[in-house]
Amino acid sequence: MLFRAREVASVLAFVVLLLIGKHVPVLGDLPLTQVTGIVCFAFAIFLSLRIFQFELARLRAED
Repeated sequence: MLFRAREVASVLAFVVLLLIGKHVPVLGDLPLTQVTGIVCFAFAIFLSLRIFQFELARLRAED
């Protein structure tokens, strides 16, 4: 399997919490928008590396 549903759900929940936290007045001074972008970008890299690893294993199995 290329990805686990629990991993994706946990990251999506974290991103939603960051976006909700952006609108809470107490947390207004924190750079939550930038943190959300970094989390999304890092997770995209993680997923792309997982897909690359899966495809590499498939290609090696064909040889």
